[in-house]
Amino acid sequence: MSYITPNSSGLVTIRYVVMSVLNRLQDYSLKNYLRYTQIAIEGFGEELSMFHINAGLQVVYLHMSLGKTIPIPADFINYNRIAYPVDGKLRVITRKDAILLPRTYDDTGDVVGNADAGNEIGTTSGLYLFPPHYHGGRYVSALYGLPGGVDTANFRIDREAGLIVFSGSTPRSEVVMEYVTNGLLPDGSSLIPRECVPALRTYVLWQKDENDFRIPYNAKARLKQEHEEAVEALRSFTLSFTADEYLAMIRSGIHQSIKR
Repeated sequence: MSYITPNSSGLVTIRYVVMSVLNRLQDYSLKNYLRYTQIAIEGFGEELSMFHINAGLQVVYLHMSLGKTIPIPADFINYNRIAYPVDGKLRVITRKDAILLPRTYDDTGDVVGNADAGNEIGTTSGLYLFPPHYHGGRYVSALYGLPGGVDTANFRIDREAGLIVFSGSTPRSEVVMEYVTNGLLPDGSSLIPRECVPALRTYVLWQKDENDFRIPYNAKARLKQEHEEAVEALRSFTLSFTADEYLAMIRSGIHQSIKR
């Protein structure tokens, strides 16, 4: 049996960006490598991936506890979709902040959640396409999920306890979550999209001098402007659409009616 290996040629490591910065500075001693790597990690995780690009998506399979809770992954920033399997598809369930957060524990120290009876599963139409990912060592090219709006099954994020709490008729089974991850390793080996390189490089060049009182203000302002221009170019790239997408948008607003 053969598996499809995703093409990673469009990805580079943060280490690559840092080495590019050192090369531009003509610094070949690697004395500042760790410092610049940390700046690059913060720039990608706290700015680019959170505010400017749709990167860092992860899909995980989690098992619900008897208290109807699952732990939040350590690299979790925010969720996109949470679902559970139904007849070969994924039922995407709805967030509901009125769910009571568990603050009691059993004899073993585990959190007691909102465990309740009922596992009825309704039907609905429509599909949602989860991004490609790995599951059990196999590459999953796509998973289709049913849309949200299911009132009988809900969840709430409990960041303080590090849990996702479920309520209603959610079955106690494997839960699939698509979430935004920082996805970054401290050694700089994390993979990032290649189109992020210019913006991340200008971020490192700017931030390495931002808190240095010896650097003139106008030099810092120039580096900041160069970074903002690189971010704008990145956003233009990520938000661009094809000619077919443009025509589909135009045609969607055209209506035919009887001419008199």
